[in-house]
Amino acid sequence: MTKFTLDMPTLERIAPIIRVLSHPLRLRILDFLEKSDCPQRVTEIVEASEGAQQAIVSQQLKILRDIGILNAERRGNCVYYSIKNTNILYFLDCIRRHEAI
Repeated sequence: MTKFTLDMPTLERIAPIIRVLSHPLRLRILDFLEKSDCPQRVTEIVEASEGAQQAIVSQQLKILRDIGILNAERRGNCVYYSIKNTNILYFLDCIRRHEAI
């Protein structure tokens, strides 16, 4: 693995994303969407969110969308979400590897 020094502009750009990813429900949402083979409606995301209320899940989806991690596509009355920034999957993989230790 190549190691390099992270410069301050890079760290300042990445820090808000790391802050967003520090929320357990957001991580759960990303984990669910990663494992889904197609975009998911809010209803399915709420069901996978282990008891979280729909309003709270919707707030978290908006945060993930606003920072550029998720895509939101309106189809009729429904909004479908998928992962836009697939680099975020490396972050999830790091969490899984750490948990396996």
